[in-house]
Amino acid sequence: MTVFQEDVIRHYQAHLAGRRAARAALEYRTPTTTEWAEFEEHFDKRKVELGNCGRPYATPCEHEHACIRCPMLQVDPGMIDRLDEINEDLISRRVLAETKGWLGELEGIDLTLRFLQDKRADAQRMAGLGPTNLGIPVVLPGPSRTGN
Repeated sequence: MTVFQEDVIRHYQAHLAGRRAARAALEYRTPTTTEWAEFEEHFDKRKVELGNCGRPYATPCEHEHACIRCPMLQVDPGMIDRLDEINEDLISRRVLAETKGWLGELEGIDLTLRFLQDKRADAQRMAGLGPTNLGIPVVLPGPSRTGN
């Protein structure tokens, strides 16, 4: 499920309206058609194989498109099977790296596997497939209910 156009634009416009109300009117102007098109294009460019990149507007990818490791990747729950394929590939690569004694490669693969498991769990929660952690209720001491 992709939430973008109306929802994001509505929230962004509400944010701008709040900011404009708090500052001098001379500091703001209506964006040009070109500026608005660039803003919308930003979100189109954030669509990646596994879902959406949530990095802020007008910022470059700091992780060189190593999306699995990036905290800004929002995995589409429909891509869980693809995550499983990537996991299998990483395990095969790990076996080869272990056989060849590529210690640096092993560290990188292990790191990616940890991130992948986290992304998979997040996607499963979003799809309603995994457990939802509601926390553990805490009973606070209070007044006696016996009336004494």
